[in-house]
Amino acid sequence: MADGLKGVIAQLERQRAAIERALSALRTLDGTDAPAQVSSAPVTRKGGMTPAGRRRLSAALKKRWAAKKAEAGAPAASPRKPARRKGRITPEGRKRLAEAMRRRWAVKRTAAQAGKRGR
Repeated sequence: MADGLKGVIAQLERQRAAIERALSALRTLDGTDAPAQVSSAPVTRKGGMTPAGRRRLSAALKKRWAAKKAEAGAPAASPRKPARRKGRITPEGRKRLAEAMRRRWAVKRTAAQAGKRGR
């Protein structure tokens, strides 16, 4: 099967070369320039997105979100609500928490020591 594919590929390449020769001959007769060579490899950028592309993407996303907010009925440029303050622990609560942790670790230590003695 692989030999058959290699033969087909070789034949197609010969046909392509013949077509390119015929096209170049016709172009010389007509007096037109050959078109720019089209590379079969895709062009890749090393730096990621271009600045212009980034601006276009940003504008498109802003437009999309503005439309989505308008659809939901919220004003597009609504002022932000102030952030809700997180609950903080009181000094009494901190002392109780520290005591509870000490008790928990004491129980764990005694259980570990009892396990060592039992061996």
